[in-house]
Amino acid sequence: MAQMEKRRPEDIRADVSSQLFWDNRIDESNIHVDVVESRVILTGTVPSYSDRWQAEDDAYSIPGVSYVDNRLRVSPGTFPIPSDEDIRNRVENVLCWNPTIDASRIDVIVVNGVVTLTGAVDSYWQKRRASYLASNVSGVIDVTNLLRVEPMARTTDEDIRRDIEESLARNAYVNPATIEVRVRDGIVTLTGTVDDYLAYRTAEDIANYTSGVIEVNNNLVIT
Repeated sequence: MAQMEKRRPEDIRADVSSQLFWDNRIDESNIHVDVVESRVILTGTVPSYSDRWQAEDDAYSIPGVSYVDNRLRVSPGTFPIPSDEDIRNRVENVLCWNPTIDASRIDVIVVNGVVTLTGAVDSYWQKRRASYLASNVSGVIDVTNLLRVEPMARTTDEDIRRDIEESLARNAYVNPATIEVRVRDGIVTLTGTVDDYLAYRTAEDIANYTSGVIEVNNNLVIT
């Protein structure tokens, strides 16, 4: 793939700010954007936990961004804030209603709007899905995911590595030659370089969705 010309920090900052303003899903009015070389720093407040991560995705989508340092804090504002008990009930309900997750193995604790998930799920992508579902509940200001991944079938590290590498090789958005895959006790570590955020997320998703994976450490660098 062709190497993109290095962009000026002020141009990146302008594009990130415009992207946040464009995105109707989030309230960007209290978000401040700084750029140091190709690294974006987001500070300020957002009204929900899901806004925090959507803002990060928006920043990553801009060409020339190599890393996003997300320092946004969740401040629900003046609208009525649900009690911890209400939040816990709502999180438990969204988990129960999702057909891809066995919520009977998940315990939900809420203290001052911070949700903690404990228990077990069958796969790593289910662990991440549980966090996503909890983060979209009104009143949640943070999610601590302590779920254990307990795969139903035993898969060797070598099988996991091979499955990931073969999937990377089949994918049009990544260059497998620049990515190294290491697996130890079901924990996957990705290192190397990718050309953009799409490739970064694609490689991470491939690891997330591979059978037998317990955890994924994505150390890829966007060049």
